[in-house]
Amino acid sequence: MNKAQSGIDELGLLLEDKPFDLRAFFNKYILRYWWLYALGLLLGGAGAWLYLRYAIPQYQVKCTLLIKDPATSGEVASEQLLLQELGMSGANKNIQNEIPILKSRTLMEETVRRLGLDVTTTAIGRVRNSVQYHRSPVGVERLDSLSKAYRGKVLIQPLDNQRFHLANGDSSTVYAFGAPVNLKNKGSFIFHRNPDVKFLTPLQFSFRELADVAQGFAGKLNIKVVGEWSSVLELSMRDEVAERASDILNTLVDVYNEAAIEDKNRVGRNTLDFINERLVLLTDELETVEKGVEDYKRRNNIATASDESASRLLEEISGVGQQLSELEVQQSISRYLSEFLSANRGQYALIPANLTLDAGGLNEQINAYNEKVLERDRLLRTAGKENPLLRTLEQEILAIESNLLAAVADLQRSQAASASLMRERLGGFRGQASTIPRKERELLEIVRQARIKENLYLYLLEKREETALSLAVAVPNSRLIDNARPTSKPVEPQENLIRLAGLLLGLMLPAGFVAIKELLRDTVHSEEDIRSQTSIPLFGSIGFSKAGKQLVVTQGSRSAIAEMFRLLRTNLQFARSGKGCQTVLITSGISGEGKSFITLNLGMSLALSNYRTLIVGLDLRKPKLHRYLDMQGVSPGISQYLIGETNAADIVHATPLHPNLSFIPSGPIPPNPAELIQTERMQELMDILQQEFDYIILDSPPLGLVSDALLLNRFAHRTLFVVRFNQTKKAFLQYLDTQFQEGRIQQPAIVFNGIKAGRGYGYGYGYGYGYGYGYGYGYGHGQGYYDEQ
Repeated sequence: MNKAQSGIDELGLLLEDKPFDLRAFFNKYILRYWWLYALGLLLGGAGAWLYLRYAIPQYQVKCTLLIKDPATSGEVASEQLLLQELGMSGANKNIQNEIPILKSRTLMEETVRRLGLDVTTTAIGRVRNSVQYHRSPVGVERLDSLSKAYRGKVLIQPLDNQRFHLANGDSSTVYAFGAPVNLKNKGSFIFHRNPDVKFLTPLQFSFRELADVAQGFAGKLNIKVVGEWSSVLELSMRDEVAERASDILNTLVDVYNEAAIEDKNRVGRNTLDFINERLVLLTDELETVEKGVEDYKRRNNIATASDESASRLLEEISGVGQQLSELEVQQSISRYLSEFLSANRGQYALIPANLTLDAGGLNEQINAYNEKVLERDRLLRTAGKENPLLRTLEQEILAIESNLLAAVADLQRSQAASASLMRERLGGFRGQASTIPRKERELLEIVRQARIKENLYLYLLEKREETALSLAVAVPNSRLIDNARPTSKPVEPQENLIRLAGLLLGLMLPAGFVAIKELLRDTVHSEEDIRSQTSIPLFGSIGFSKAGKQLVVTQGSRSAIAEMFRLLRTNLQFARSGKGCQTVLITSGISGEGKSFITLNLGMSLALSNYRTLIVGLDLRKPKLHRYLDMQGVSPGISQYLIGETNAADIVHATPLHPNLSFIPSGPIPPNPAELIQTERMQELMDILQQEFDYIILDSPPLGLVSDALLLNRFAHRTLFVVRFNQTKKAFLQYLDTQFQEGRIQQPAIVFNGIKAGRGYGYGYGYGYGYGYGYGYGYGHGQGYYDEQ
């Protein structure tokens, strides 16, 4: 069984058999390791202090932006309100479209370019570096295209207020502030000294790609809608320099507003360019026609009309001509529009607007087309060419474009029909004008042509002024409610949270270590461990002694460990079976668990109670009792008796410790201890000794190593198993319990040896004894065992 499984089984038994003992838990897992928790708290607090000392603070800056609703009429506002109530707000959709525009690379790159953030100045510290923004002691200016294209780092170190060291590869050169610095493969720079800021630490200038810097800041930008139906956006950014984050947000809003105005003005500028082109042509034509009128009058000496009837006829002809002139202006505009659409078909070009066409819905279609084109341009900047929404929008634009071409063609046909009717009517008037003199009739035709050109020219001038005015009064789609302001309080790290986390971590790590250690521990540490592994009763606990003495129970001793042995003696007396001599077998699982120590002191305790007590050294493989009793060389021993060299009376020796305490030494180590124990002489010896003594204590070899203890079990009334603190394996207790359940052990009991004071197991005192015990066995060419010293 592995250590983890043993720990889990023990925990399961504890939870199943007994209610939770808070005091035992506190003693075992907390009080015992108090120093570890104290160390953990100290290290956790120190770690939190170091983190707060050297962590780079992060500041959060915010600003709020109102996105204006393009719908302004009361009717449209009512429709918007109805859509909001139905959860289909057009304004909310517009806000969701503006969020990716604000986070687009195009706007952020322009923001970074305006603020010059592609060059970062960093002060190099001993532990951490800090970005210098607006308060750098040194500024840099790039003089040529090579330096402006350079991407890398330049390190300078202070020398004095006039000079500095510049590290270039493995070499370092001294330069003066304000003087050009030519660096190979890097270009020319000028480093300017800011006298208001002290230059104490090295400075590193990092030159980076504009797109990379913009991408980094765009990733830090967070945008959210304030409220479910609100048209207000909250822009926030976290950065180690609060002033830099504030400048980025404010500049980003400015760039966004300028881009919005630029989108609006694109249509106006296209219209203005279109009108100017037409005006240039019309100016030449108008000058030619007016000069023709003037020349004709001067050549033919014509001043005014000759009579009243002719004047009236001329007025009627002039009125019809005026109408035809206006219609021809409309025809010219529609022709220009048709030519523009045909030339730019499928190119998503903005159509000149602000040109009034007397056609129902055509102007509205032109405005809708331009709005879709502007929306496509914004989406193309933010989402890319492969976005499915972009493709859908392009299909809508092409459909509107086709409808516009068809509508313009229909308008041109309608205008041509109207013009034909007016010309027929004008032809009738001309028939009547045949009575008018030829020169005046020719002049009338020339004037009519001039008037047409003049009306078209005046119309275009009016539209140019209207377009210029719309460009001048264009306003952005948003309004800055609260601008971004730098703050002096960082949002990260949070000092109280870090300190609390450090203290909690200082407690959790030791707790986890203790829990894992207890879970994986496979040795016995407490009486609870014993009870969880076996049903064999616990007769007593013996403390650990640092004195190193083998005999701790003496006449008149009042030590704590002596009292423990008296308690063990009392429990043994209460549990004695019947009258007469009681034989107690003492063994353990492995060597070094203190069975000989228990044998000696238990025997002494019984002797002090006026019991005739005999200690028998039946550990025939590695005897130690004779050394503990200071009776080396005493002979004969039990091995000599078992082979028939002596009788029972000769092997019992009095001890110098007490008159009631006798001792049978092991004698010479035999080659076959197990065979000797099973002889009839062993049974005869036990029968003789039980007639002479009140208690016989048999010191046997460890049960977990050899079988001697099981062979001697048949002579014992009680078998005591010595379990050593932090040495005996829990697996041995399980094995012992199996032997007990199968009836191979007679009246077993456990003695818990070597417990230590202050170990968290509820013992207020403790002594003990520690020593080594080892066996080594092997086979030679013959039979039997040999002892490895």
